[in-house]
Amino acid sequence: MTFKNLILVILCISFSGCFSAPIAYITNQGSNTVSVVDIKKKKIRQEISVGNGPVGIAISLKQSYAYISNANDSSVSVLDLQRNEVIKTIKLNGTPVGITKSTNDDYIFVSDWFNSEIYVIETKSLVVIKKMTVGKSPSGIICDTKGKYLFISNRDENTVEIYNQSDLNLVNKIKVGMHPYGVFVNKDLLFVVNVLDDSISIVNTSSFASETIKVGDHPYGVVSDLNNHFAFVTNTQDDNISVIDLKSKKEVKKIKVGGNPEGIDINEQNNMLITSNWRSDSISIIDLEKQEYLYEIKTGKQSRSFGQFIKID
Repeated sequence: MTFKNLILVILCISFSGCFSAPIAYITNQGSNTVSVVDIKKKKIRQEISVGNGPVGIAISLKQSYAYISNANDSSVSVLDLQRNEVIKTIKLNGTPVGITKSTNDDYIFVSDWFNSEIYVIETKSLVVIKKMTVGKSPSGIICDTKGKYLFISNRDENTVEIYNQSDLNLVNKIKVGMHPYGVFVNKDLLFVVNVLDDSISIVNTSSFASETIKVGDHPYGVVSDLNNHFAFVTNTQDDNISVIDLKSKKEVKKIKVGGNPEGIDINEQNNMLITSNWRSDSISIIDLEKQEYLYEIKTGKQSRSFGQFIKID
């Protein structure tokens, strides 16, 4: 082996990206499990029992935990990602749906659909430290990467609320389309899925100006690529993904996936999109660059994974 090749091998060992393996943690509401899916090997590594009716998921690489919202038994399961086992169940009230971590990983925010509240869980102690009253039927919830804002979609009042992460004070409340649900934020753009309008709202997080783009039937989840060139929206009743050109502000393509696609996550490092498919009990893998369907992997029953669910080993 030449000296140059030896250096390359050492660099590859030093940087995990050389051997990165995308793992999807898929919540299965119908089987009360999380499927741990090895995407490249196209198989389930493990099936983990959690609470009843798992819906949302938030992954904290800092703690190496995944947090699962269990809508049917009012709890959050804390999943140790190194051992792939539940280490604690945090009891709540109402119907926990959306879940996300703070930018610094110190807190978990959980939306309570029934009581129109947000639970704040401290990740160090794994206890609820605060409850906030928000708009009606809070659903999607996400924090920006700058550590500035917490965004919440309120399905039954057609609004998005924006809070400071630092003090959890309300900054703005913005009208969007009918029944906002999934949310995603990237740089200075907040993407909000409007289920009954068959559209997404795009909110500028600096000016709070918004615009609307039509997509497919009953959209659910949304992500965008790193540079906000394209947004990708799951259309649950069309069994496809809308590809939105964010420069022209138009849908430019539809990608066929599994039955009733709901959750969606993006992994640019491995050039892929992944959707969780409720009706077909599966996930679909899409080539991000070519924007083409690749293959499907069977998971548990009624797969949802509402949130960010990809972990890189």
